[in-house]
Amino acid sequence: MKKIGIAGATGLVGETLIRVLESGPWRIVELRLFASGRSAGTRIDFQDNELEVKKLDPKGFKGLDVAFFCLEPELAEEFVPEVAKRCPVIDKSSHFRLKEDVPLIVPEVNPEAVKNHKNIIANPNCTTIPLTVAIAPLARKFGLKALNVATYQSVSGAGRKALEQLQFETECLAMNQEPTSPDPRAPTPEPRSPFPCQVAQNVIPEIGNYDPAGNTAEELKLINETRKILSLPDLLVNVTCVRVGVKHGHCLAVTARFEKKAWWQSARTILCNAPGVLFMTTDEYSGPATIAEGHDEVFVSRLRQGAVPEELNFWVMTDNLRKGAALNAVQIAELLF
Repeated sequence: MKKIGIAGATGLVGETLIRVLESGPWRIVELRLFASGRSAGTRIDFQDNELEVKKLDPKGFKGLDVAFFCLEPELAEEFVPEVAKRCPVIDKSSHFRLKEDVPLIVPEVNPEAVKNHKNIIANPNCTTIPLTVAIAPLARKFGLKALNVATYQSVSGAGRKALEQLQFETECLAMNQEPTSPDPRAPTPEPRSPFPCQVAQNVIPEIGNYDPAGNTAEELKLINETRKILSLPDLLVNVTCVRVGVKHGHCLAVTARFEKKAWWQSARTILCNAPGVLFMTTDEYSGPATIAEGHDEVFVSRLRQGAVPEELNFWVMTDNLRKGAALNAVQIAELLF
């Protein structure tokens, strides 16, 4: 990677991507930053330089080795195909993930899929990535039949406004004030919360819009993306996605059913040697704020036998902005080069 472009450079994922590139071993000759017209002109430090964020324009990506897109699906649909005419694009949005001719890649799981790209590569959802990193080595050994998953997803997964809302509500609660009132610091009097109810000190079993069957968009992402990455189109997946009132770090409680007996002692050995996984004993594990935040690993703990010998229960967590988003995209770029 020598010449790189980032669209959405001023968002949480874009900023994390810049920090990942800055701290890594990659030799970067040129970094071009892009965002919406509202954020154009912002200046961002990178290594020893101060870079100006330009307004998003496909022509600005000419001559680059790779472009990272950290934008909403609607903008990705509009701009990614045009930029892909000029350089390979790794897209973080959900728009291209399930398209048949677009690889959906977690480098520890299906790196070979990058060979089939047509200058557009999709980066999976922030819960799909840690789930597949943890489950793939077990699936290869025991054969995977079904997954039952409950996610516990941090507020940063919903973007900067969500983090600001959490901060506002936390301050209100600390001062014994009603946190559902409009933020007095906001330029307009309307409530600005991206959540259906109070998120501070709360747990919300809803992430995204509902489909007619009652599944949320986040749940469908996890189901369909996991099937595609593992090449298991008929995999049975039950999932409930939950937003929790913490800043960073996504966690998953997983029950996996396998075709063969999967004794937890054997599974522990597999996970201890799995790429991208850091297995933690019962004495070591903790929550995302104390373990996962700011780190690149997928942490696995609480491994134990399920109700039958073919089942395993375990706990997964990762920094959703790093391995759950930015770092995975950078690892995909490494596969390209």
